[in-house]
Amino acid sequence: MNKYIWILLGVVLVLLGISGIWFFRYELLSFIKGVIGIILLMIGAIMLVMGLYEFGE
Repeated sequence: MNKYIWILLGVVLVLLGISGIWFFRYELLSFIKGVIGIILLMIGAIMLVMGLYEFGE
């Protein structure tokens, strides 16, 4: 395909994504806050296990 078609398709998808984020911004922020909490919980659990493993040796 022509490179200009790829650029145009990319611009259209970016604009649709921005409008989707703007439309669902409150739900998106709630989702991001939840994901950040889950990631921090997993990292904390891994560090706890590593600390307990080192403490046991």
